[in-house]
Amino acid sequence: MAEQKLIAAFRGKDALGTNHQQSILNVLRMACSEAIRQPDFAQRLQAIKQMFYVRDFDGIFLKPANLPVYTAQYVPRRALCYYDIFAGVELQRILQTRPNIMCLGAGSGSELVGISAASCHALEGDGAPITIHSQDYSDWSSILQTLETTVRYKWGISEEQIKYEFSIGDLLRVTPELESEISRAELVTAMFVFNELFSDKVNAMNFVKTMVKNVRPGCYFLLVDSAGSFSSVKVGSKNYMSYMFFDSLAQYFAPIVSEDSKWFRHAQGLEFNMPPPGQQLSDREAALLTEYELIRNEVKKMGSLIAEINEEELDALTQSMRSVEQKLALVYTVFRSSIYAHLSQQDIGQTQDGMSVYSEQFQTNCPPFD
Repeated sequence: MAEQKLIAAFRGKDALGTNHQQSILNVLRMACSEAIRQPDFAQRLQAIKQMFYVRDFDGIFLKPANLPVYTAQYVPRRALCYYDIFAGVELQRILQTRPNIMCLGAGSGSELVGISAASCHALEGDGAPITIHSQDYSDWSSILQTLETTVRYKWGISEEQIKYEFSIGDLLRVTPELESEISRAELVTAMFVFNELFSDKVNAMNFVKTMVKNVRPGCYFLLVDSAGSFSSVKVGSKNYMSYMFFDSLAQYFAPIVSEDSKWFRHAQGLEFNMPPPGQQLSDREAALLTEYELIRNEVKKMGSLIAEINEEELDALTQSMRSVEQKLALVYTVFRSSIYAHLSQQDIGQTQDGMSVYSEQFQTNCPPFD
């Protein structure tokens, strides 16, 4: 029997619900559930942090067992940040053109999730799909496939709306394939990539030159990084901060949006709970807990709506019901009076206790009169 994939109906701007950031975290929690319940998660994460400290990037990213742990730990914050960036006016305008996006160093999936979430605001009507091409120098294909499956399932994004691609290549070792991929892109992103590239300063500068040479006319280039963490580059006897080289890109790219210093802060009350170290769950238990969490969020949402109705609409609802009540009472009064008048005109004999001798003939809801 062929495997059937459940995909929610795409709801456009409403696909993310009322809390966009929590919806993004829910997707990542579902996609990363297997990784974060591994018994050695905490130990691997600590080892990754130590390798970051000594800038041993190959030690982190060329070991397949580290990749799911890295995604679970570092992608949620960056995905929220990237969503915030792409939800801006200028980048929304670009997304509405359904571009081919080349994401450099994007194997961990932050760009895939963040841009997909922001695209829910831009995907209206028919047209060619947005293409999100993630590039990295290690094999993240299984991670990206899980993220893609979860994004499609949760947000209802079809292949006609967003197409996902992945390629393996080292930006410091430029190949004809990499040049071709850059040349067909309409938007190139480099988000938190260049700090790592400049661990090899000479080849990093060669890549910048290659990118400038190969991008098509009218192509957009988005650079996001932490300026305070950039390396310095020695030219002759002088040291220059790496970001100073990016200022020189203005002769090739006309700046559209530029922020020298901008902080991103996520909303309060977000939830992305990880299990205690060593806790193991079966696949069925993990799936059950995930679905329970989704139901709990819906119940909380329903509770908020009920509270809002009680606060804002209860008075109006009460007055409306009072109007109905008055009309019902009026109908009852008219009905009773009409029957009583009808009976009076028939010269019906009365018994000593005041009840009609023809009570069986005329059945009314009129109460007895004293």
